[in-house]
Amino acid sequence: MKVEVLLFASLRDAVGRTIAVEVPEPATVTTLRRALEAAHPVIARFGTRAKLAINETWAKETDPVAPGDTVALLPPVAGG
Repeated sequence: MKVEVLLFASLRDAVGRTIAVEVPEPATVTTLRRALEAAHPVIARFGTRAKLAINETWAKETDPVAPGDTVALLPPVAGG
């Protein structure tokens, strides 16, 4: 299935506002993360420190990803 992912902050600067990746069904956050990292190695630098949200709710690595979900990837925030 094709999943569109919204990117924010430094990830958006490096990769773009949105990207689409193919993942097998059934997919989990881990499956999606691996596909994103393979397609865009800059994402791999963040590992699990980059957080995914599905339908505006923080997702765990084992949460399912379904067609039509709104998925966002946010890098860790730094600053003070």
